[in-house]
Amino acid sequence: MPTPDQESNPIRILVVDDDALAAAGITALLSTADDLSVVGHCLDGIQVAHAIRSLAPDVMLCDVRMPGMGGVDVVRSLHGQAGAPRILMMTAFDEDGQVLDAVAAGAVGFLLKDEDPHRIIEAVRDVAAGDAGYSPRAARQLTQWVQDSPTADARRDALEKLGLLTDREHDFALALVTGASDAELAAQFFVAETTVKSALSAIKTKWGIRNRTQLAVVVARSGLA
Repeated sequence: MPTPDQESNPIRILVVDDDALAAAGITALLSTADDLSVVGHCLDGIQVAHAIRSLAPDVMLCDVRMPGMGGVDVVRSLHGQAGAPRILMMTAFDEDGQVLDAVAAGAVGFLLKDEDPHRIIEAVRDVAAGDAGYSPRAARQLTQWVQDSPTADARRDALEKLGLLTDREHDFALALVTGASDAELAAQFFVAETTVKSALSAIKTKWGIRNRTQLAVVVARSGLA
């Protein structure tokens, strides 16, 4: 539940989707939450830079496939820029995995467009709070995309990365691909949530990655999850 402070200072969201009907639907959904505010909508990636400067969103929900400047190019263009919002990709269930390129470029999570509405709202909140945003269902799709096109080098690299971890970090990493939150992992392993956060931070440092979605990709490439 949002706190009174969150309701008075709502999370500012920019929706980027060339499908006006889809954008209207996601806007209507997010507007049902008092702590979320959709501040703008872009029909293509070219409009994004100006919208970010003028609207200062905290989170950007960005479609993967758009004519002209697609979602992956949008993420790449914003990587490392001061004031850039945290980016949550939106994709159809039957996409070909382009979202993996977006994750590699800096997106912090992704949602399936026909996701449960509650999951979409929670993912936006998670991303705004500095976490990654993806549901168990999206996590399964992420794993499937990765496992459908593995390479020997990618699998070897992933296994080597897993070999750098302590036993506890290894267990957390494998469990993470289910899309579980920190709180859910803490309950699963009977530890404090701070223990989970510390372990995941240590994994990201050892692997030289930025977020838990990239962490899930590495685990999926290992073939162990």
